[in-house]
Amino acid sequence: MKQVLNILLIDDNPDHGKIIVWALEQSDIKNKVTVVESGEEALNMLWSIGKPEGALKRKPDIIFLDINLPILNGIDLLQKIKENNELKSIPVIILSSSDRIEDVKKAYSLGANTFISKSHIFNEVAQAVNTVCVYWANIAQLSTRS
Repeated sequence: MKQVLNILLIDDNPDHGKIIVWALEQSDIKNKVTVVESGEEALNMLWSIGKPEGALKRKPDIIFLDINLPILNGIDLLQKIKENNELKSIPVIILSSSDRIEDVKKAYSLGANTFISKSHIFNEVAQAVNTVCVYWANIAQLSTRS
């Protein structure tokens, strides 16, 4: 039986979000995607997982995270996720329009699992997203699946 991935997509650019959601829909992996447009909104959602008023009933299996977010940027959000004992094991895939080596190094030093430049994946977005989803759904052991 194929796994269903519970995905949290955090991207403030609605057009980018639509492209990524489309790519996820084309994936070989069945998934449920929740989209938020700010780091602050994502953090509030993550902090309220499983609570009656929470938008998320369970932890996401993976998080796709843009770096350039309003108010709470992606790097700061990544740090908060990885410092939290309940959330730190969730794989975080950075999808960013930045391909600056400083951003790449910072993201990996804070615990990002993958850093993908949007300029690369928008040329082959469906294939790139499918590859990531197949890996996390069928190959990797996820802590959210205990």
